[in-house]
Amino acid sequence: MLAFTVFDTKKLMAYLLKGDVFDHFTFRQGEIYSFASFTINGKKEESFLTEDDTEPFCLWADIKPFVFETVKGKRLPKSMKLVFSLPKEKIERYPNAKAVFLNLLFREGTLLCTTSITEETFSLEQKATKQWDEDIISFFKKHEIPIQIET
Repeated sequence: MLAFTVFDTKKLMAYLLKGDVFDHFTFRQGEIYSFASFTINGKKEESFLTEDDTEPFCLWADIKPFVFETVKGKRLPKSMKLVFSLPKEKIERYPNAKAVFLNLLFREGTLLCTTSITEETFSLEQKATKQWDEDIISFFKKHEIPIQIET
C-alpha cells in the first residue's frame, strides 16, 4: 500500500472532472459532502447489463458528469472520497490480484491518495502491490501531477 499527497489539487481535479486522464478507471464508489451528502455506488445495475459486459462497475467516464454536477460551484465540497480500480482486463499484469484500487480523499483542502490490492488467494509475496504502486507513481509523473509519498 502506498499513501501520498497531491500538491496541485486544482490540476488533479481538472484532470479528474474535466479531462479524460482517469476515464479508463472503473468507479467503485464515492461519497461527497457538500451542501448535502451524496453517496454513489459504481456497481452496474444487473438489469442493464448486456452479454458484452465483462465489467460489473461503471467507467469513471460514465460517472464523471454526475460528480461534476455535484461539486461544481463557488464553494469547495467539505470532503470527497472516490474509489477507483482498474478494469478486469487490465489487472493481468499484477500476479494474484483480484482487484487493484486507487483511493482519493479530499478533505480540508488536502488531497490524499492511497493504493491497495485485493488478492485472489492469500500470499506473503508483495510483487503485485509493489508493481501497482510503481505504476501509480509513474501515472502521476506522466501527467505532471506532483506528489509527496507519505512515510
